[in-house]
Amino acid sequence: MKSNKSKFLFLLPLVLFLCFLLNSFALADNTGKRGLEIKYPVINGIEITTSTTISEYAVYFFSLSLIIAAIAAFAAITYGGIRYLLSLNNPEAMKDARTWISSGIIGLLIILASYLILSTINPEIVAPSIQEVEPISGIYLINDQEEKYYVADSKNEISFKASSIEFISDKDELLSVFVCSEGTFNGEKSTEIKNNGGSHSVSNVKSIYFLWHDPGVYLYTKTGQGTPPPPLFLQTSVADLKSYDNRTKSIMIKDVEDEFSYLAILFSEPNFEGKDGIGVAISEKDFNINNVEGNISSIDVSNVVPINESPSDGKVIFYDDIECAKKEKDGKSIEIKAGDSPGGSSLSQFNEFGKSVKFNDWDVLSFEIKRGCWVIFNTEGDFSGRSHIFKNEGCYPSLKGSYVYLPHPEDKRKPKIATVFCNP
Repeated sequence: MKSNKSKFLFLLPLVLFLCFLLNSFALADNTGKRGLEIKYPVINGIEITTSTTISEYAVYFFSLSLIIAAIAAFAAITYGGIRYLLSLNNPEAMKDARTWISSGIIGLLIILASYLILSTINPEIVAPSIQEVEPISGIYLINDQEEKYYVADSKNEISFKASSIEFISDKDELLSVFVCSEGTFNGEKSTEIKNNGGSHSVSNVKSIYFLWHDPGVYLYTKTGQGTPPPPLFLQTSVADLKSYDNRTKSIMIKDVEDEFSYLAILFSEPNFEGKDGIGVAISEKDFNINNVEGNISSIDVSNVVPINESPSDGKVIFYDDIECAKKEKDGKSIEIKAGDSPGGSSLSQFNEFGKSVKFNDWDVLSFEIKRGCWVIFNTEGDFSGRSHIFKNEGCYPSLKGSYVYLPHPEDKRKPKIATVFCNP
């Protein structure tokens, strides 16, 4: 019983030491922000820092475990020797001391034998080397001493004093980076460095923003895709552009290669409405508009496939009565699928993705959306009036009192044209 207690008291400090060591390792994710709280010794040529990789940790703790095992075995021998000297008149204690000494010696022999066997089979097992992996994307920040600091993506609070930037990614993957002298990136005070290959001189880089060339919609606050700030990148609809409200001056669209195209429909009011009609409806492959006129407050972003490549059987049916029904006498309804449209100017580029229908001699009062289509109404035949988009499937039982239909003597607005789009 006494022997077990002594063993427990001996092993307790070792267990506590390992717990504190592993705790620091588990919290390594935050060390880049707060710095290391413990100065680790250099073992096998490796020093633990805030930039230590997982593979370096593995080698470090493998080497550390061998050292700890040897120290533990030596401590067992030392403890047994001291206990033996202090127990000359106690046969039971002397026997326990000899057990400690023999266990320590056996432990050292096992460690030594294991080391020799492993080093004979493969020396790299006991002295593992770390293969340096060259990054395939991102950038290098380089200082005056030609030291490199790898940055994989947008980053704040950079302490590395860079004098130049070297691009690793090509321009088809990474369009450019924006560097800023403030610790928290500020787009308005940034400078764009376009990816033209080679190195580019920089100074006082405290934060950086990566403009990846991903498929989607890019909204710029300057004409001709000018910067700063960096463009607003979108792959989904936004009902309120907030900081970009009424600031869009140019647009770039990158589509998914050999798949679908992005359809971007911009509105002059939030919630996909517009008193000035549709600002822009773009659907051509990799389409750009260098000078957007008018205010843009919301944007509907969808992906579509040309109708001749789409298996969709979606459709929209328009009715001249409420509740998605025809009038009892001489009732009218029109069924529309996406297809060739009448075309349009640069502010109405529907092309092969949408099909427009005009309501010249009758009023549409309700409509029904089936299987992945959506519809845009406008109160003027040239898209210059009020516009609104509807995307949810089902019956819309009445347009009366809506944004695009108000049968009031002073207004008399009603839909005069609608454009239908359908997903594949």
